[in-house]
Amino acid sequence: MQESDSKRSQRVANLALAALAAQSGCLTLVLVVGSLLAGLWLDAQFGQRGPFTIGLLLLSIPVSLFLMVRVALGAIKRIQPPPRSNSSQQYSDEEEELR
Repeated sequence: MQESDSKRSQRVANLALAALAAQSGCLTLVLVVGSLLAGLWLDAQFGQRGPFTIGLLLLSIPVSLFLMVRVALGAIKRIQPPPRSNSSQQYSDEEEELR
């Protein structure tokens, strides 16, 4: 019973971290919309038609990619694989003996 509880809690933790990684898409959306609104506001302030909007949107692309990768890698680093079962451990031991 103790083993199944630990597996269940590990599974819940891994699913929570996977959800965190999925939030990187939402982060990208917020960044792009923020860039759009800031660009429109700057264009209105300086009496321009588009250069700030286009510039900030183009700048948001590499920034969002960087942030998405950082969030995903941070979540992946915290995910722990399930413990190996005895049969897979025995199989890997046999492979090592063959080498």
